[in-house]
Amino acid sequence: MTLSRLEIAHLRNLQSVSLLPHPRLNLLTGVNGSGKTSVLEALHLLGLGRSFRSGRARRLVNDDQNSSTVFASFGEQGSAGIERGANGDTQLRLDGRSQITLAELAHRLPLALLDPESMDLLDAGSKPRRAQLDWGVFHVEHRFYPVWQRYQRALKQRNSLLRSGSIGRLESAVWDRELADSAAFLHTFRSDYLQRWQPLWEARIREFLPEQELALEYSPGWEQEQSLAELLAASWDRDRERGFTQIGPHRADIRVKRGTAPADEVLSRGQKKLVVCALKLSQVSLLRETGRDCVLLVDDLASELDAEARSRLIAYLAACGAQVFITAIEPEAVKPALEGTGLLQGQGYKMFHVEHGTVREAE
Repeated sequence: MTLSRLEIAHLRNLQSVSLLPHPRLNLLTGVNGSGKTSVLEALHLLGLGRSFRSGRARRLVNDDQNSSTVFASFGEQGSAGIERGANGDTQLRLDGRSQITLAELAHRLPLALLDPESMDLLDAGSKPRRAQLDWGVFHVEHRFYPVWQRYQRALKQRNSLLRSGSIGRLESAVWDRELADSAAFLHTFRSDYLQRWQPLWEARIREFLPEQELALEYSPGWEQEQSLAELLAASWDRDRERGFTQIGPHRADIRVKRGTAPADEVLSRGQKKLVVCALKLSQVSLLRETGRDCVLLVDDLASELDAEARSRLIAYLAACGAQVFITAIEPEAVKPALEGTGLLQGQGYKMFHVEHGTVREAE
């Protein structure tokens, strides 16, 4: 899905922005605070219904406005729009229809974000890594989302029973079976996806960090030697003490390791950034193999990467076939690495200058 037009109104310091992006690479330059990241934030809001910076709606909307809006046209493939009120209310539109869900919006516009906070993928707990795995499964396996919703409903019910007292155990068997049944599907979807993802991840990591021997490991969230229903029944008393269900797909994880050591403990910050890039970009490649493209948002690409690493990453971004939006303070942080890609000579990109909340296309 390629954006042919993007309009942003009253978001952060962006008052009224309209631009015609290039279908391949778009470079946004400007000093800190000019609004570069806010353009990426608008795209993230459009594709996922939320910001990647702040969860507070009031901070997203101009101080003197009640709402912000983002609209995108995909040429002959339709359009999408979102209005976010300062009070948190959200209105969605897709191809002129208003009765749609965030899942429909996310499916129409797959987005991948690479920013300084992406380090959380390695350094934080399992939640962001599990979400990254499920992002990929969601976009390639149409059966995944309804099963995931089914599992979440059962999990919520079981957790409620855990906090209700001893009577909950009598009712828990029903939800244990529901959890186990939906968990089996989720595990199958994730395992099948990982089989397809692994070789693409390995290719990217060899390209970005050829000197490192890294492996991607998956933990489903419970021991596979025993049925989840039996394990849930056996763990009832322990779960009741904690007040929540401690095993199941909601505790799944993917870890990058060098030998037996987690990558986040042995790699530099620049190396970890390249690992995250390899993870996300290999998922973009897998999505492309299914016949669907992704919009890539790359904020502050030059941060913590040396010139050689930047060149490797930009060369891949230029060749990956996705529509890419890159922010940089100065064009020189990116343009030298683009010289060898042929994009500059073939005009396979556009550059936009962002200043005081306005965006203009550079000559």
